[in-house]
Amino acid sequence: MTLLRPTAVIAGMTGVPSRADLSVSGIQLVGKGRVVWAKKPFWLRNPPYTVGPYAHDGQIEVRAQFGQIAHAAKGKKGLDPETGLTPAAAEVAKRMKGYKAPDRMAPEAYPSKLRRTFATLRDLEAEMAKRGIRK
Repeated sequence: MTLLRPTAVIAGMTGVPSRADLSVSGIQLVGKGRVVWAKKPFWLRNPPYTVGPYAHDGQIEVRAQFGQIAHAAKGKKGLDPETGLTPAAAEVAKRMKGYKAPDRMAPEAYPSKLRRTFATLRDLEAEMAKRGIRK
């Protein structure tokens, strides 16, 4: 027997965007977690720009490097005595430290520095006008 979430069943029947689509254009529900200064138990936010799989060449290079390093630790068991991490995490932590992608984006060109959110207030108001939604 397999348990299914109702949201997955409804999404399959109604054609709701996939999780990958939502990760780029959806809204994230963020829990307080270790944010000790937060007063609310959770809040909504736009997803970070790095969620999409192919934001720019440097991001692809870093993710590929990460995957190759983690794959090298396949089959190892236990925890690393130096770091206390799993073998894959320890290997990534050691070998990714200081790694810079050859085709990385210049920091001043980061999308998050150019535009803070996925949809600005002006974008939302334009969409509301297009759909005939009143304020």
